[in-house]
Amino acid sequence: MSVALRKDVQFALPGEPDELSTKDFEVVASLVHEASGIQLNDRKRGLVKSRLQKRLRTLQLSSFAEYVAYVQSSEGHDELEELICAISTNVTSFDREPHHFEHFRGQVLPGLIEKLKRGQSVRLWSAGCSNGSEAYTLAFSVIEAFPDVSRADFLILATDIDKYSLAAGQQGIYSEDLVSKLSSKTIQNGFEAVEGGYQVSERVRSLVRFKYLNLMEPWPLRRNYEVIFCRNVLIYFSQERQTTLFSQFADRLVPGGHFYIGHSERVIGPANSRFSSIGLTTYQLEDERRRV
Repeated sequence: MSVALRKDVQFALPGEPDELSTKDFEVVASLVHEASGIQLNDRKRGLVKSRLQKRLRTLQLSSFAEYVAYVQSSEGHDELEELICAISTNVTSFDREPHHFEHFRGQVLPGLIEKLKRGQSVRLWSAGCSNGSEAYTLAFSVIEAFPDVSRADFLILATDIDKYSLAAGQQGIYSEDLVSKLSSKTIQNGFEAVEGGYQVSERVRSLVRFKYLNLMEPWPLRRNYEVIFCRNVLIYFSQERQTTLFSQFADRLVPGGHFYIGHSERVIGPANSRFSSIGLTTYQLEDERRRV
């Protein structure tokens, strides 16, 4: 992405910027919230400052005040996307919160495999997929239980608002430190050694489609999903917005579909009556067709 800076401004040599003022932080928080739904309270000011320092250096700006003015200007229109990417939290790993994957493999996957064997389609969704490790953990689970899955109508959708995380997921290259947490069988069958670490094999990558999606915007989804993972994402939204999103996720599950959320999250609002809690932060959508 190219950035056209104003020619009439003389920039100081990039160095350590001034403190992020309350006023500038509030403007940044407002811009981020309006565009993405992510809430930034004052406790996040230090994090926002550290994340934006790199953007200031890239743009050759010497203060946060200049940055705030730039991102609000017509010339800085594209910078809003960079701002959201900069403040997005992308902490993830393979098999993170393993109880979810244990439940998926033991209680959900056998039924999905039966559907695939009958010629039916199955779709999984990793919402807020970060660098793709969650989606690939699902792919490893499926392909190890059903080696012929590539011949079936199966796909995992992986979405995120951070274009850099999506690019990393599409490339599928991870450090040895991250990959070493997986079983030796998974590493041997699912990765290839490359410079800088290990790359997910093409066979596994073919099961995952990475797409940009801002949860605040309309969801251009063509069908409903048997399983949705949306973990440690909604905690960054207001309760009002969480209420809406939980209902939207319920609308995007097939009857009886499964929904996994983060360890500190709980389904709230009208959607709560549509789900049954079947485990730790694990939910199943009730089949309303069976209600009398």
